[in-house]
Amino acid sequence: MANAIADTNTNPYTAKGIERILPPALVLVLFVTAWQFGSYWFDVPKYLVPAPSDFMGRFVTDRNDLAYNFAATGWVVVCGFCIATLIAMPLGLAISSFPSLRRSLFPVIVFFEIIPKTITAPLLIVWFGFGFTPRIALTAVMTFFPILVNSIAGFSAMNPRLNLITNSMGASSWQTFRYIRLPAAMPFIFSGMKIGMVYAVSGCITAELVGANQGLEVLILSAAGYMDVALVFAGIMATAGLAMLLTGILLGFEKWMMPWRNDQ
Repeated sequence: MANAIADTNTNPYTAKGIERILPPALVLVLFVTAWQFGSYWFDVPKYLVPAPSDFMGRFVTDRNDLAYNFAATGWVVVCGFCIATLIAMPLGLAISSFPSLRRSLFPVIVFFEIIPKTITAPLLIVWFGFGFTPRIALTAVMTFFPILVNSIAGFSAMNPRLNLITNSMGASSWQTFRYIRLPAAMPFIFSGMKIGMVYAVSGCITAELVGANQGLEVLILSAAGYMDVALVFAGIMATAGLAMLLTGILLGFEKWMMPWRNDQ
């Protein structure tokens, strides 16, 4: 028993893990508690803002519908996010490596980014029809720009003197990229990916709002049509939970890819 306590006290990763998890968990518990008691104290009508106890039970009674639509939205978010990442990272590397691309291509990308996505969504449905394809496309479009900008910043962050040093030591271009440039860019890239993950969920929900047959936004709109406010809130919480789940997976992947930053 004493050894277990000593190991816990001497393990910095355990202590830091508790420090990271405990504050947001406490804030969440306090928020839900204040919401629950505030609904009763101020006598808020359930058909306007239900208390957590009024809609949390829907995760049990409507678990099949919630799980199905949760999986449909999650699939679109993951596909769109991966496509955007696989395009944005190499393009960011190319733009940061060739000044001519930065001058000619980047302004065009910014121009298309300014176009409102609520206008783009109906066009994608006209081009690709209903189903997963236009939703994945819109999710990728909304996720693409923050990952691209941070990739450009990351691949441009390496000190030029390091390139001269590695060349003088006989390192190849691939070795310089693998051991110097890519590790220096990864914190920037993951920062863009974390922003892009939030945008990916928003893009998917926007696409489902315009036209979809399944997904959490479809469930929310259907419940709102029947004035089922409790199910609406359950769908909203499921959407927030999806974003938190995918962001948590991304954070774990970030720690795995950058073990030298685990102490931060």
